[in-house]
Amino acid sequence: MDYPPGTMNAMNGMPPPRRPNDPNRSSPNYANQYSSADYRIRQMGSPPNDYRPAPYAAMNIMNQQTHPTPFRPSPTAQRPSGVAVLIPGPSPSHSFRNPSLPLPSRPPTHSTQRSTSTPTPVPRPIASAHPVPQSYPIDYQLLLLSLAEDYLATAHGQAFDANFKDRENSLQLYYKLVAAGLACLEAVLKRFKLQPQMEANLRLRYASVLYEETENMMEAEQCLSDGIKLCDRYRFFDLKYNMEHLLAQVLFKGSPRASLKFLDGVIKDAEAYQHAAWLYALRFLKVSLLLQLQSHQDTLSAFTQLRSISARADQASDKAVLAVASVLEALVHLRQSSSAETIEQAQRAIALARSLQHGSVTGQLAQLAVLTNILDLSCSLQQFDPVQSVIKMQAMQASLESPLDGWSADGSFLVAVSSQNASQTSNGNGVVRKDSKGLPSILFSWAPWTDVYALGYLLSSLSIAHRNTSDGLRSEQMLKEGIRYLD
Repeated sequence: MDYPPGTMNAMNGMPPPRRPNDPNRSSPNYANQYSSADYRIRQMGSPPNDYRPAPYAAMNIMNQQTHPTPFRPSPTAQRPSGVAVLIPGPSPSHSFRNPSLPLPSRPPTHSTQRSTSTPTPVPRPIASAHPVPQSYPIDYQLLLLSLAEDYLATAHGQAFDANFKDRENSLQLYYKLVAAGLACLEAVLKRFKLQPQMEANLRLRYASVLYEETENMMEAEQCLSDGIKLCDRYRFFDLKYNMEHLLAQVLFKGSPRASLKFLDGVIKDAEAYQHAAWLYALRFLKVSLLLQLQSHQDTLSAFTQLRSISARADQASDKAVLAVASVLEALVHLRQSSSAETIEQAQRAIALARSLQHGSVTGQLAQLAVLTNILDLSCSLQQFDPVQSVIKMQAMQASLESPLDGWSADGSFLVAVSSQNASQTSNGNGVVRKDSKGLPSILFSWAPWTDVYALGYLLSSLSIAHRNTSDGLRSEQMLKEGIRYLD
């Protein structure tokens, strides 16, 4: 095939001519291989977003491709012979021109010719240089739950200033954070359709925050009542017991007798189903509620519950539970009266607790050992025995100086029960849970170690108060040190 002078076939793989000295061109060019059109590129060094190749001859049948990929023709591949597009080329007469002189401009000449060869293959379109990022739907349920936990964690972890001048602002910030967390939890409960187990957990969480942080006991009671019905429907025994445990405390704020009556029914159900771990937890809860009433009849009822716990724990070989019940029994005796008989009964219960604290499970409870020494020292102080008071004071101080690795920030600790009760225990954060060894354990709440240290300084000061002058005011120094821990 013959072409006019100064032209060349675009199908021979040769690049289009360059005109480096053209003064009208201020930016580099990007030449399409299938047409004579030139696309100017911005000085930023990348092609514009609206860059498109020149139209192809067979563009009408390209709609059948669903996943286009960039077309990169090989320089050595056979070019299609269906359409020949001619673009300007260097003239033979200017092969040895001075490169500093500009090339003469010549309009492009186009010629087409039919070919009898195979049909022209359809090139693939070029993909966009800037793909649009995929957008994912927002999970508002997960977002609200995350925000609620962040708000509550920030409120509880906020380092409030101890200065009274900033106390009001710190409290206002604390109230706002708790209110925001409760609003997020309430929105998820009312606006989303949740899975039954997730809804039960969320109701328990929402009611616990209402009980601990607010005075909205009616809302907490209604939330727990609906949650207990849900747990009955789907047989979530562990969540049901947690809700009933919390509901008894909620009812106690408004009507103590109604709370105790409700708790009696729950204890009967746990005893009927032989859920021993929850039976311990519910009876211990009833003891703590009875001790808040401070009447003689309620104190006798507390003794009855503690003896029931001790009998069952002794039968099931739950040594740790038996030790806790003995220590609490000594505490109730000391609260009841300061007579010699009650002090003797308290010392008998303390002796039983000490005999059980040498086991592998009971010996790891630092809180139980400290509480036992505190009660033992209190018995000697009520007996007005200075010699025994000093000896027991030293034992108490030795237990306080021991490593406090297992002492949590809020003073809570776990008491393990026998492994036969593990089937009714979940891995959650309820009252009855599994510890690090997989054993079912009961969560007890006590004082933080700073408050226990302050109490230890107070009892130590009372133990050596009779010789304060001879000891160089040591008793007063201990009182000042205890006040410093409270500050």
